[in-house]
Amino acid sequence: MRILVIRRGAIGDVIITLPTLGILREYHPDAYIEVIGNREYWEIAHKRYYVDAISAGEIKLTQELYSKDGKLSKEITDYFSSFDLILAYINDPERIIKENLKRIGAKQILIYLPFPKGDDLHAADYTALILREIGLDVNPPLFPKVHLSSEDLDFASKFLSPFMKYEPLVAIHPRTYGIKGWSIEKFINIGKWIENTLGGKSIWVIGPAEEENLKLIKSNFPTSAFLHLNYLPKVAAVLNLSHLYLGCDTGISHLAAAVGVPIITLFGPTNPHVWGPRGKKVLIIKADKMYKIQEDEVMQIILKYNLSQDIEEYKILTELGLETREGSEL
Repeated sequence: MRILVIRRGAIGDVIITLPTLGILREYHPDAYIEVIGNREYWEIAHKRYYVDAISAGEIKLTQELYSKDGKLSKEITDYFSSFDLILAYINDPERIIKENLKRIGAKQILIYLPFPKGDDLHAADYTALILREIGLDVNPPLFPKVHLSSEDLDFASKFLSPFMKYEPLVAIHPRTYGIKGWSIEKFINIGKWIENTLGGKSIWVIGPAEEENLKLIKSNFPTSAFLHLNYLPKVAAVLNLSHLYLGCDTGISHLAAAVGVPIITLFGPTNPHVWGPRGKKVLIIKADKMYKIQEDEVMQIILKYNLSQDIEEYKILTELGLETREGSEL
């Protein structure tokens, strides 16, 4: 069986799609599964249980498919008609793409809006529910899982070898910009507290959005590890071997949850019951504004949950009393 999944978007969009691919793989273990999406992000699933090949979206999703009653090239016709199942997370309100795919002989086509619209269904569950249309069992809540290769884990072991004497090893993704960001000073203060008070070590996860603070972070942590987002499987493997991850509402937080490391993640206006990282050891601190989350609250939670290894299920803590809502209620 040949299956094509069309899923463009950012890192978090890839991670929330993994349970869907897992269900497809479970029912069709010998299937060839190809994804049209961002190669840089989908590498986390490429030849790691889920995906056999990645195609760049703009190469295959040409303007032809969006043209009503347009003529489709032989290359496009041959490509899409070769799949037994096409699962596309796209906006197609006039059903133009679906009709074009039917016209060229695609065998089975499922078109689904990329994201949920309500507030009562987690994005990972929403993404998989379309599989019920072809008779597959989908049993929420679903938890994304990243499968790492031996090469990924070897890299992580070597990368962290100078720091293994420290505990806890805390990976920090210091997102600071926009309504989802937190103060760089707070991240730095927590990093210093981890190293000076707890005797641990901070691992700084740096992507393009964090480059503006890189010099400041390095000046405060000259002996810490810096992990750049150049190749996601290597990043995932380092997170997997860390004792704790701290971050905000980002795709890297979804990645950390999916590799199984205990995570504490900070949420502002976004609804974590829909968009929160989904994992077995996830704790989300939620406030309506990010600045309301205080560093001493985060420190208390690190002490309570990580050092006792007590993050055992999905929890969301809200500000002003930190009331707990268990993930089983989601």
